[in-house]
Amino acid sequence: MKNIIWTFLLGSQLFAYDVGDTISPAMVEHLGLGGEKVYVIDFFASWCGSCQKEVPLIAKANVTLNHNEVEIIGIDVDKKPENAEAFQKALQAEGALNFRVVNDPQNLVIAEFNPVGMPTLYYVKAQKVVKIITGAVDAIDAQIHSDLKKMR
Repeated sequence: MKNIIWTFLLGSQLFAYDVGDTISPAMVEHLGLGGEKVYVIDFFASWCGSCQKEVPLIAKANVTLNHNEVEIIGIDVDKKPENAEAFQKALQAEGALNFRVVNDPQNLVIAEFNPVGMPTLYYVKAQKVVKIITGAVDAIDAQIHSDLKKMR
């Protein structure tokens, strides 16, 4: 029994989406990842200091994107919905959140993607992961633009 529990715990940490992986059909539907757009999926939380700095920069990048070709989706992984709501409202009041956010208090989305840290960005095109950035990036807005140019 002890070996089964250990295997389960280790196995649940071994699978994570990596570059080249195809997103499951259920997750594609859940997040609305249809068509040929590039999706920039940003995992963040109110308690993450780096996320607090990056979300406004990601919103800055979003202003100049062609939304017919690219969509940014935030995944707020706060376990308490009231924390997620307060964080998002504060950002919106400052004009620092201008993209769609999926709240994930039950950790359904994060459990499937299983990022190694916070914040993490996944670039998804044609339901495949094409790039991952884990950890804080000082000029993430410029990085997003640079990455998207390379994906054309």
